Parts: sequence; structure tokens; C-alpha cells
Amino acid sequence: MVLLNPFNKIYQSEDFKSVLTHKLVSFPYIVDIELTNYCNFNCLFCGQQTMKRHKGFISRETFKKIVDECAEHNTPVRLIRWGEPLLHPEIIDFCQYIKDKGLPLHITTNGSLLTEDKMKAFIDMELDSIIFSFQGVNKEGYEQMRGEHYDQLVENIHKFMEMKGDKKPYVHITSTMTTESPMEIRRFKDKWEVDEVTVGKTNLERLNPSQIRKLDNIGKIEELIKGQSIEKKHRPCTEVFQKLSVDWDGKVSACCADWDNFMTVGDINKTTLEDIWHNSEDEKIYRKLLGEMKHNSLTMCSCCYHTYQDF
Repeated sequence: MVLLNPFNKIYQSEDFKSVLTHKLVSFPYIVDIELTNYCNFNCLFCGQQTMKRHKGFISRETFKKIVDECAEHNTPVRLIRWGEPLLHPEIIDFCQYIKDKGLPLHITTNGSLLTEDKMKAFIDMELDSIIFSFQGVNKEGYEQMRGEHYDQLVENIHKFMEMKGDKKPYVHITSTMTTESPMEIRRFKDKWEVDEVTVGKTNLERLNPSQIRKLDNIGKIEELIKGQSIEKKHRPCTEVFQKLSVDWDGKVSACCADWDNFMTVGDINKTTLEDIWHNSEDEKIYRKLLGEMKHNSLTMCSCCYHTYQDF
């Protein structure tokens, strides 16, 4: 049985999709929380390659403050951002806390640390949604960008699907590709018995030249950068009108793609999400600039493109 994505009630709602023409809502539709910006992978295309901000793990106090405020507004929580959430030693307790508050919960993970104990815990607490993040459409493409984790990830997904049966969570596999053919992409999508598979294009715009020169396969990476086929066209940005993203240290960003404090708009340790949402002068500036399609005036936004076309 294929499940329905519980977050689609938000993603597909007219209000959520039409934020550019509506009055700003009283509180974000979704709040993203970064449990940590440590990662056990070293993916070539990731902001981790150039991240300069200090690394750490969110404290229980900071975490509960965020979730408690979300609960006041019945706002769903996503555990995503710039690290591997399963690295946090309190991941299961934190997820249970969110679920005990009655909030929809999503996790995005590279899947490598999903033990059977964690699988059972997520199923028992009725985690709503999980994304397993791939790269490429086969083992070769995956390992070129992410290292030798492919077999473990495949095994973990099959095991998780077997354990959960028809129960939650909604399981979504996402991947991005570089030079793979449409036939390879179709084979990748058809091989998985999960609820959804999405394939986009890898954005290599943010790769730092100094980092590229350190790579063993520099020739291949340079070839990919020259040949990448993402459509370099900015779209109207709805992010700053829909969500807030909180880093592990309590810094709040206007964008979920902000890996290095480019768009910090406040600090949850000093105020509330609601106050930041309405009163942050930086947030207001970002909304104005992006509302006027001035992406190139902002460092991070200048190389932000929609990369998940339908294949």
C-alpha cells in the first residue's frame, strides 16, 4: 500500500503556494531545525565543503524552546539542514518529544546510520515522513560524489520498508544526477518500492575552486561543472514567506539552503520565532529584494536555481 505524504496538506495548499500574493501569515507554515551541522559524509557538491561556521549539536534547552513555540501554533517540524540528524545522540528522544506535542514530523537523512533500533523507534512513534538522500542513479554515480556508502544505504532502505509494512512513515527517496541518461533515471525510479522517488539535477555552482583542486578526480569534476545542464534561471522565492530555519546554535536563517550564516535573521536564544518572523529587519530586506527578483544582490541567492524538474 502506498501512503500519502502527510506534508502535502501544506505543500499543496493554495495558501502555501500563493504566499507571494497573500498577506504574511502570523507564523511560519513550517519550521526546520538543524540538530547538528556535523556530517559523517563528505559529499563533493555539498556546502559542507566550504562551511566555516562552528560545528556542534543543538542543546535540549534550545530544541525544546523551538518545538514548544511550534506547538503553540500547531506548526509542523522538519529535521533537516546542514548535517546528518541521526548523529545527534538524543535524536530518538527529540523526535518523540515532537510527536508527543502532536506535531507532524519529517526527517531527511543520508540513511547510513539508520540502525534497526532506530527504525523500530521511528515506526513505533509514527514518524510522519522521511527522505533518504541519494546521489546519482547507480552505485558508480553515488560513490563518485559521496564515497563508499551505497550498499549500506540500499540495505537500510530495504530493511526499513520490510519492517514498517503499511505503517508510517511516508518514505521518499531523492537524488540528483549530473550526466546520467533518461533511461538510467527511469530504471532508478522504477527499482524502488517506496512511496515516492524524485530525481533532480546536481547544482555544482557552489563548489569552491580551492576545494576542487584538492580532489582526486579533479578532471571529472571540472568536466561535470562545464557540462552541467541545470537551468540557470531564478524563480520567485517563496521560502522567505513560508518557513524559518534554525541552526543547531539557535541562529535563525531566512532560508533552509543557508549553510554558512549568509541569511541569519535572528537568534532563538534571545527572542521568539514569532518575533523574528514579523520584526527582523534583515528578514524584511530579504523579502523585499527577493520579491523584486533581485537574487543577484544576495550572495547565496545568486546561485540558487530550481533543480528538481520532472524527468
